[in-house]
Amino acid sequence: MNTQATDSDQTIAPADLATPDPLAASRQALNDFGRHYDYDVGYLLELADASPEAFSAFEAAMPMARVQHAASTEDLHIAKIAGMRAQDCGPCTELALKIAREAGVAESVIQGVLRGGKGLTPEQRDLHDYARAVALNEEMDPALLPRLEAHLGRAALAEIAVNLVGMRLYPTLKRALGHAKSCALFPALQ
Repeated sequence: MNTQATDSDQTIAPADLATPDPLAASRQALNDFGRHYDYDVGYLLELADASPEAFSAFEAAMPMARVQHAASTEDLHIAKIAGMRAQDCGPCTELALKIAREAGVAESVIQGVLRGGKGLTPEQRDLHDYARAVALNEEMDPALLPRLEAHLGRAALAEIAVNLVGMRLYPTLKRALGHAKSCALFPALQ
């Protein structure tokens, strides 16, 4: 019996070669995130399909919306909800609400942010107004930043600022990819 392999025996047809997806772990993480929060990650998967390089660049910026060392969880979520709501993206705002609740932010604080700051303490209201002004690129009271820095500290304010930039990436990307219709504010949030 001939046990010697010939070149033709070792040839693998191109269809038999499975090119590993370099973004497989990212796709799985996105799908898991989407299922956990009942959030449509389709626009992110679409980006990964269209351009793995563009997705990788976006993915590298995603941790900006999770920076936390000095800022309190409550303060971060006040800013994120207020900022996201100002971006007029209902699904993203709903996601911010789910994440805040999961993090243990008091419902009274969440409702205060959704009501435009009504019912929040003066310090929380300052944070709400700051996040909203940043998200809308509006001029703010010149005393607001010094007041926030005095109350929160410079490091916490810096973290909140980076979180605001990071959370703004999502509705901007959705709109840029033609998913603006899914960014309409939900009636329940008005």
